[in-house]
Amino acid sequence: MNPASEKLFAEQKESGKVTLQAAADFLEQAGEGEYCFVENTGLQAVEAKIEKIIVFWWNRHYPSDRKFDLDLSKWNKVSEEEFAGYSHEKITKEVYEK
Repeated sequence: MNPASEKLFAEQKESGKVTLQAAADFLEQAGEGEYCFVENTGLQAVEAKIEKIIVFWWNRHYPSDRKFDLDLSKWNKVSEEEFAGYSHEKITKEVYEK
């Protein structure tokens, strides 16, 4: 993950139950089968390496200066799930594979 995102996972990291790595070039470092948490980084440059995309959508639109830069119509949606979150009534989780 990007170093700016690491603080979001402080509790999980302290628990010792997960291994987290933060680096400016985390997408380039990621190996086969590894997960990357992406919130403020473009993906087009590494799209060929991506095996699966998990996207979470909220039931509101927020202003932003960055947009998701992949065309998901080129991917196969393999699952979709809706659930309530802590701050949003409806969160949609979509999973895409090549």
